Amino acid sequence: MIFFGFLRIKLIFRTMKFFTLFILLIAFACNAMAQQDAAAIKKKMAQIRSTTNWEDAAAAKKANEQIKELSKQLMMTGNPQGEQPKNQSEAEAEQAKKDAVDDKMNNWGQLMKSAEGGKSADVFLAEPVREQIKDEYKQEESNKIKGKAVLEEMTFLCINMSSPTVQLLIDQMENYKSIRILVITCEKSGTAVDLEALIAKAKKYPLQQLYIINFKNSVTKVPKSISNFHDLNLLALYNNKISQLPPELNTLVSLKKLYVDMNPVSILSPAINKLNNLDTLGIVKTLITDAELGRIKQQLPNCKILLK
Repeated sequence: MIFFGFLRIKLIFRTMKFFTLFILLIAFACNAMAQQDAAAIKKKMAQIRSTTNWEDAAAAKKANEQIKELSKQLMMTGNPQGEQPKNQSEAEAEQAKKDAVDDKMNNWGQLMKSAEGGKSADVFLAEPVREQIKDEYKQEESNKIKGKAVLEEMTFLCINMSSPTVQLLIDQMENYKSIRILVITCEKSGTAVDLEALIAKAKKYPLQQLYIINFKNSVTKVPKSISNFHDLNLLALYNNKISQLPPELNTLVSLKKLYVDMNPVSILSPAINKLNNLDTLGIVKTLITDAELGRIKQQLPNCKILLK
């Protein structure tokens, strides 16, 4: 009887070992499949970026929508919610993951809609936007060295000068290859920033949108070197202390949207009179006089001017 008892225990342990090994193999296989899916998605995103004619507005819009959807799929291969709670079913966990991804994409969409839709700077700089910059993209300030693929594929970069780890991100700036949207901001108005140095580090970016926002007294002028971003179509300079724009701005022939809201600027015409593609100009809470406004309207008759 004792012999048979030991035999049964031995069989039970063997079964448990087999079962544990089986579970580990399934987990490994699932993880491998997720990695393959992520690699395929990244490859497709890279292909879209390399084959799209970004000067064609319709093609660029279509490509951005495709990249947005692929970004959602890429995030879904991970787990933005963390570990699954023990009392949560697989269906509930999957829905929670989907909701987290949708929330992130919606927040970014809200930010872009606010900027491009001609809303006032007050809306753009509202608490949800600052929180979105801080929370949704805080991984940009991570002290972990990013892999080569990530550095080559990322199209959005946020430099939050109020972050204690921002220098780690600044040191990596020249390693990014595909940045099309660059946000330079701070959570505490008046934070020091060396725009000349940051723009120099970004000089090879295929930049299309540049945001320098919320610095107030610490930003009094715009670096002349932004004229090197020939594909720039949006420039936002909300809530700074800029009194004039450099004449080099006139070389940005692709520029369509310019926002200088909440700046003590009084004269713009010498810096923008050759921007024939400019369709939106935001001058809310500036010192632009009626005479200067008249000159701008005469020089750029097809440009929509936002006064409030």
